[in-house]
Amino acid sequence: MHSDIQGVLEEPECQVVWLTGALPTLPDTMQVSIVERIVREQDLHITGLEDDAAIHITDDLLVRPPWVDKPEGFSGTELIVPRGGAFGSGEHDSTKALLTVMHRIWPNPASLADCGTGSGILALYAHVRGCPRIEACDIHEPSVIAARDLLPGANVHVGGAATMAPCDMVLANMTGTELTDSLTAILSIWTRKHPLILSGMRAHEVDALVAAVPATAGERQTFGAFTSIAFAN
Repeated sequence: MHSDIQGVLEEPECQVVWLTGALPTLPDTMQVSIVERIVREQDLHITGLEDDAAIHITDDLLVRPPWVDKPEGFSGTELIVPRGGAFGSGEHDSTKALLTVMHRIWPNPASLADCGTGSGILALYAHVRGCPRIEACDIHEPSVIAARDLLPGANVHVGGAATMAPCDMVLANMTGTELTDSLTAILSIWTRKHPLILSGMRAHEVDALVAAVPATAGERQTFGAFTSIAFAN
């Protein structure tokens, strides 16, 4: 199918796609239900930012975009992340799970590596907490650009874990399959001085990944379908 696509919104039961012009004729073989919605004039003024709010990860940790004010009275750790095309605004359960574990056990490492950094939200936590050297990587170049904008002092690489220098603490928030495929490279840059935290595992993937990591599984957190686990010697 070829068309001028203006945007896509992923909803729980469907994908909403904005097109320029009429909906193209779709192949009869497509097993998909299509409902055409005409965009009203008043809808053209919706920015998508109207309902944004600060996200409380824990009582003393929140994430918000820069256009949302800090909640009155909040005095904990605050991560300000522009919500754009890179994954990681604090809304996804795998990000919440890793941030919760990270916040709970933060060991003040001298260096930290963030594998699959997306927007850079996890590396930003390390920066806010005073980590002096931060490495990050992502195979998605727009995410790398977003992370570099968010963290100009970090070393952000295009590619996988092998592009980064060894670090005392290592994070990876990916799907279970991606974690499995990248585990050798992730372990190769972990000095083991501070924890390794993996997130993005679904329940049926946890046991296999725990068995594959040559370290002791400790602190863990589950949000929705996703679990984050910290490993240490």
